[in-house]
Amino acid sequence: MIADASRHFNRVVGIDLGGGKGKHTAVAIGEVTPTGLEIQHYGTRGAGGLPYYDHVLCDLLAAQPPRTLVAMGAPLGLPACVRCTLARCPGISACADPAVKWMVGQGVALERTHRPRAPRNKPLITPYTQRVCEILLRCQKNILPRETLGQGMGPLTARAHHLSKAVAPRYRLGESLIEVYPKATIHQLAGSETARHYKRHPSTWALRAGLLEQWAGSLEFATWREESLRCDHSFDAVVCAYTGYLWATCGWILPDDYSEIAAVEGWIWIPQARA
Repeated sequence: MIADASRHFNRVVGIDLGGGKGKHTAVAIGEVTPTGLEIQHYGTRGAGGLPYYDHVLCDLLAAQPPRTLVAMGAPLGLPACVRCTLARCPGISACADPAVKWMVGQGVALERTHRPRAPRNKPLITPYTQRVCEILLRCQKNILPRETLGQGMGPLTARAHHLSKAVAPRYRLGESLIEVYPKATIHQLAGSETARHYKRHPSTWALRAGLLEQWAGSLEFATWREESLRCDHSFDAVVCAYTGYLWATCGWILPDDYSEIAAVEGWIWIPQARA
């Protein structure tokens, strides 16, 4: 049942985004049914058998029917310092950006509680590499996200930012285009151990199969599902699509205190933890 009329979607496209010049981007396309999400297609190849380079991915999204939601597993927002248009930095402590103000106050306090042994003179926040949602995931949920512009993330974030503009205004941030994080979804729905081992571990295949069985009441496949158990990228794309479906149907909302921050730097959407 759709909890919010503005989130009535007939299709969800999950994207596990990789580098723009590589072959590791995967897409999963699911149809919303009366009982859940039915995956119609997934994989790492698009039209003509090409990897999902920018033009292939944009063409695929442009061809989707109305009422399609895109759930992307990559940063769709930028840290405060990168968004800043001032000619000269006034300093972090004097910054008026709502995200930086939060980091200087609540962010530092959370980090000190979460990392009590961190050296007192070591910076606990870096508003030019990280966003508020990433600090919250680590300190409140014990989920270690990839910082938006942390080590190795720059090209991926740049690509996601480019794509969000390339598919606008058809797909609007926070409305029909949302940011998700597959590992965080698994952490919340199946626990930290499963999230830690669902990739590159001797029990990976069995863990993934168990997750699909666990979600079978609301996640089905109209195609052979086994390849998604073997391919990291395809499985993450399926999880992205499923997360998007849950966002649309379970009525997830932003905490009131973070709506202004999310409006300027984006938000990573995750489910509530399992009971």
